[in-house]
Amino acid sequence: MKHLLNIALFAGACALPQLAVAQDTVRYPEIRPEHLSPAQKQFVDNAKAPPRNANVNTGPYQVYLRSPEFGLRAVALSDYVRWGTSLEPRVIELAILIAARQWSSSYIWHAHYPAAIKGGLDPRIPAAMAAGRRPQDMRADEAIVYDLLTQIYRDKSVADATFNAAVARYGEKGVTDIIGLASYYGITAMALIAAKAPTAPGDEPKLQPVAQVFPK
Repeated sequence: MKHLLNIALFAGACALPQLAVAQDTVRYPEIRPEHLSPAQKQFVDNAKAPPRNANVNTGPYQVYLRSPEFGLRAVALSDYVRWGTSLEPRVIELAILIAARQWSSSYIWHAHYPAAIKGGLDPRIPAAMAAGRRPQDMRADEAIVYDLLTQIYRDKSVADATFNAAVARYGEKGVTDIIGLASYYGITAMALIAAKAPTAPGDEPKLQPVAQVFPK
């Protein structure tokens, strides 16, 4: 049931209503069904199938559609890092929000904030991250994920103490899965940037411009 709930939340996030955008600003216009290549048709069918039910003309899908061979593999990676690991939903969504904060991706932030809160993440944690502050009162497992990923992003290095704590808590496989999860959302963020994808309005704390995204 937990995985089904996560799938439903993700499908809803990816099916965000397309905002009104002037046609001349759309970088990836809709491709008519009759103009799709066989590989693109396969990608569309995969994306539209339940439980994903994705609109391939919005979000990162509109970019993936241009290279459906890549897109199919990207979606498979997304499926694994979201639903195929042993990580708790709260930890998964925290890692995604950290990646969103790193890339200043309001789209990913907006899409995953509700899932993070639903999964049990304290709202004060993303609120602090949005303002460019280190969150206080994180749970021990959350602090490990936060330190691991923010040191990678900020320092381009991971302290031995941080790495050892991560392996002790999550194992080498879990650490790899956490890194892969954040990395996948880097791909997503880059696709969204290239597409100039708009973000729907929401009640989540907004990402603020900051001089240092992850202060020590």
